[in-house]
Amino acid sequence: MIKAAIFDMDGLLIDSERIIMQGCIQAAEQIGINYTQTEYVELVGRVWSDSTRIMTQQLGGEANFNHVLQGLNTYLDLRNHVFPLKAGAQALLHHYQTNGVICSVASSSPMQHITHRLTHTGVLDYFSHLTSGQEVSRGKPNPDIYLLAVEKLGLKASECIAFEDSELGAQAAIAAGLKVVVVPDLKQPSDFVVQNSYHVVNNLSDWLTLTNVDNKCA
Repeated sequence: MIKAAIFDMDGLLIDSERIIMQGCIQAAEQIGINYTQTEYVELVGRVWSDSTRIMTQQLGGEANFNHVLQGLNTYLDLRNHVFPLKAGAQALLHHYQTNGVICSVASSSPMQHITHRLTHTGVLDYFSHLTSGQEVSRGKPNPDIYLLAVEKLGLKASECIAFEDSELGAQAAIAAGLKVVVVPDLKQPSDFVVQNSYHVVNNLSDWLTLTNVDNKCA
């Protein structure tokens, strides 16, 4: 029996990746750079330091990166950096809470982003622990963040299930020894992730339906 569920945040619980990507694309257009979804997807799931390094290379230098970052922040300020929940997220969290399954977050985002976004979507109180990419030396696809999340819970990896949308996040959870449910967002998972995941579903609502049909929590 699964005792805890560990969730990624951006692109999994919260529909933020498409909005952030659009902000990057628009900011890049202002300086004549055609920034693409394929390029942005390379950043998904990574800690900030890795994303900064990769995006600086993609955009052709630090000056361009700083311009795009400023434009992105202006774009997100208009939204108060608030994003909608993904389909089925709150219902699944409620299901786990009702059935005594502990819920936790393991996100590459800075802790202030995690608390801000979860608070403004009304789901922060579902989580007993939050783990940020800032707390580990190696980001996803390394398993460090999931190993730390499991340690905080005081459980074994075999007692936890992880939910991820990105390739790198799924690889991290698999490497940490967790059962992994993949809910693709901007990109479909690789053959490796599909073969090594517990399930791949279209959305969290589909996963909740499966758990209810099987009359189990995971």
